[in-house]
Amino acid sequence: MSATTPSQPILVTIPISHFCEKARWALDRAGVGYEERRHLPAIHRLAVRRAGGKLTAPVLVCPEGEVVAESSDIVAWADARARGGGRIALGAEARALADDYDARLGPATRLWVYHEMFDYPELVATSMTDGVPTWERHAFRFGNRAIAFAVAKVLTINDETATEAEATFRSIFASVDALLADGRPYLVGGAFSIADLTFAALAAPLIAPPEYGVKLPAVEELPPGMVDVVREHRASPAGRHALKMFATERR
Repeated sequence: MSATTPSQPILVTIPISHFCEKARWALDRAGVGYEERRHLPAIHRLAVRRAGGKLTAPVLVCPEGEVVAESSDIVAWADARARGGGRIALGAEARALADDYDARLGPATRLWVYHEMFDYPELVATSMTDGVPTWERHAFRFGNRAIAFAVAKVLTINDETATEAEATFRSIFASVDALLADGRPYLVGGAFSIADLTFAALAAPLIAPPEYGVKLPAVEELPPGMVDVVREHRASPAGRHALKMFATERR
């Protein structure tokens, strides 16, 4: 990261990351201009540390020098600067749901999808490398196995943890199904909130929304062990809600 003060916020991301999509969504919705700097998983750590974060993306570097290093905090930062009706609800109930999705849903969907896709690098090449520096695209092309090994090591990805992750996201989808059973249009109250944004963004690996910030693999191209799970979750009440949030609220 340059030592000079940026003229607009800089968002350091992993392009395919659903936590990074959550931050992009909030900034786009708020009408806040920013420069996105994208990096591959594992390689992103150097950029994140240089930006003033810890080890995870996204990190937002603000023109005044402030560093915001958690996706929900980036949502709140963006919302405070929202223009043209881009505000979202940040009440205590909505924030509590979002915190739970951050803690359980996001890690579960990430781990499960990585586990299912490790043997299919050609399917995720576009999503993984969209907008990254040229040398990182070459690194993925020739070193995707090494990158996958590093990610699996850091996130403890194996058959057992993937099974546990699937149980976690199924439980959360069931709880969202229950919330929506009374016909409510949003998860909390009568307005789009950080709970809706967080659930939709972190559920994205299971629903493949076309409005996602990078092009995701088409559902019909997914591996056999994955495609049925994705179709099932897209068709659930929770999945339909997440797809609707992308379609109607992802500005």
